[in-house]
Amino acid sequence: MTHSDASARYPHSTGRRGREWRKGNFVFRAIADVLRQIGGAIATVVTLPFRALARLFGGASSSTRRA
Repeated sequence: MTHSDASARYPHSTGRRGREWRKGNFVFRAIADVLRQIGGAIATVVTLPFRALARLFGGASSSTRRA
């Protein structure tokens, strides 16, 4: 069986290069997930002071409206 026969019979079979590409794709996805988690943690830390200020001023403004 030649390579062309195998590829005609099994078109989804990509051989060794396809497996390496899929492995590389998995590595890039894993790196992207780690970077996404790091970005989420940084965003949380950066927005914490602004959330605290919003609660502080939001609480103060709601207490003045009640009076």
